Amino acid sequence: MKCYRWLAICLLSYPIGVSAAQDAGTLEAKVKTVIVDPATRSPVVVLESLTDKRLLPIWIDVAEARAIALELEHVKTPRPLTHDLMHNIVSQLEATLERVVIADLRNNTYYALLHLKHKGRDLQIDARPSDAMALALKMKAPVFVSSRVFVKAKTVPASKRAEATYSRLGVQAQDLTPELAAVFDAGAASGIVVAAVEAGSPAAVAGLQRGDIITKANDAAIKSITDFENVVQTIKTPAKLTLQVLKNGKPGMIQIDVHS
Repeated sequence: MKCYRWLAICLLSYPIGVSAAQDAGTLEAKVKTVIVDPATRSPVVVLESLTDKRLLPIWIDVAEARAIALELEHVKTPRPLTHDLMHNIVSQLEATLERVVIADLRNNTYYALLHLKHKGRDLQIDARPSDAMALALKMKAPVFVSSRVFVKAKTVPASKRAEATYSRLGVQAQDLTPELAAVFDAGAASGIVVAAVEAGSPAAVAGLQRGDIITKANDAAIKSITDFENVVQTIKTPAKLTLQVLKNGKPGMIQIDVHS
């Protein structure tokens, strides 16, 4: 099964001292995208706070990244994954997932809590953030992040060229590394992977989607994000940017109207 889409599994022991009191000072966030850290080649799930648009990157393994990707794209698997099992257990027990809280960051390890309601009782279950986020996506539950986690966490760097590309097209993309190809089951295809598309942007209007693989831009072969940024920088507006892409493994063409 092909899955090119963007990108959380098991209950673990939680350090003593993490409690409901830590819900104070939390911000609601959404699972924005999954990228690959160019330094470590590890998948990174990126959360974005709804109020001030702060980004929180959490490094996860390939299997967990795939689980998040499947949920982001509403892809069903033949057999249940771990977060599917968690969903089934919660549902069969007639409990509800009220929210997920990314509660703390200690020694480069993130900690999360599942807040459940069962027969009038409020329950907290210790969980890895990757499991918690996959389950939240599955059960359409909100995700919250402690303010202190944002303070402690690393930032997601963005180059000026990347920012310019996002400003003009509404696209964030990454090189198609072997690790990222494995996450999205992309085989041996070369190009760059679309990590995010801003709603209402020129790219979104043209039909470009997260997980699409761009192989050419205006007839120039695209083998890296640098190749793509070079093409975008040379565009004098108004103009059309013609992209050759792979969608779910099938070749296609997209034309983006670039106005500024």
